Amino acid sequence: MGPKAKYQSELDQGLIWHDALQAQVVDAFQRLYDDLSATKKTWFWQKKTAAKGIYIYGSVGRGKTHLMDLFYDTLPAQVGKQRQHYHEFMLWLHQQLGQFADQKDPIDKICQKLSEQIEVLCLDEFLVNDIADAMLLAGLLSAFSKHGMALVTTSNVRPDDLYHDGLQRAKFLPAIAWINQHMQVLHLDGAQDYRTQDEGAQEHWYYPINDSSMHRLQDHFIHHCDARQVNNQAWQVNDRELPIIKAAGRLLWCHFDALCKDARSASDYLDVADRIDALYIEGIPKLDRYHNDQSRRFITLIDVMYENEIKIIAQAEAHYQMIYQGEKLQFEFKRCASRLSELLI
Repeated sequence: MGPKAKYQSELDQGLIWHDALQAQVVDAFQRLYDDLSATKKTWFWQKKTAAKGIYIYGSVGRGKTHLMDLFYDTLPAQVGKQRQHYHEFMLWLHQQLGQFADQKDPIDKICQKLSEQIEVLCLDEFLVNDIADAMLLAGLLSAFSKHGMALVTTSNVRPDDLYHDGLQRAKFLPAIAWINQHMQVLHLDGAQDYRTQDEGAQEHWYYPINDSSMHRLQDHFIHHCDARQVNNQAWQVNDRELPIIKAAGRLLWCHFDALCKDARSASDYLDVADRIDALYIEGIPKLDRYHNDQSRRFITLIDVMYENEIKIIAQAEAHYQMIYQGEKLQFEFKRCASRLSELLI
């Protein structure tokens, strides 16, 4: 069953609503599915040709990730495939670069090795904030074409706006050109956010910061933990110390400053996510234009927790939809709020 048939099956079962824009995206996935599924005999001296990838962008909660996963799950077994969150893939890439440091062109060698296993890479939440990642992507994407790998991504940002106002952005422009040339760019937008149906989503977001919200945070932690396991010893995260307020089993309670004010990366958050089921965040302030670094880290933190299905229980100065008071990251925070609406239930 291909993506188009699977999508129709979900419609017939009443699992999803009909959406004309989603149907167009499914048509594109069916095209890529057919390209990858076709039997292609390639002689050893011939270069493997990459199928044209797909870049889906648009508003939060429009079903981008669901449609990508639907495509991924329906691919036949003979098609080499890999699905990751963007942050996880870039972490893997940096680790590989360390192993290939003595090679003349490490990016090419890494992609050559990867192409021996997969024909298509699906990356969720493609959002370039890190200069180190930005500097790598042009060479990486070029190597994808060379070694015959197709790329599928979801994003909230159109390609031309990726890494907007980023440092040394001129060096990133070839990556944008590659996306526009080698991927079918689809805009999945509209007014409906399928993730904000539940009005009780803010149940475990306690605000403002006062004694009452602190008591509610404490009560929730006590109710869900084993008191015999509670401790406040700092965690070692990627060989650095992470101060904690308390932990018990797979529950972790940290202050916002420890998670987002101190210099932290997606790698740190992935390490934490591997060890917990729920994250208690104390003292989330209103974030404005003077706190862009903290704001970006908070966005990354929520992205990682969302991808790993980690529940969030938090104390903050304002409602989660109003926590960001700046302008530069409004688009990113709209997505962040939508994801929080699921993690807080």
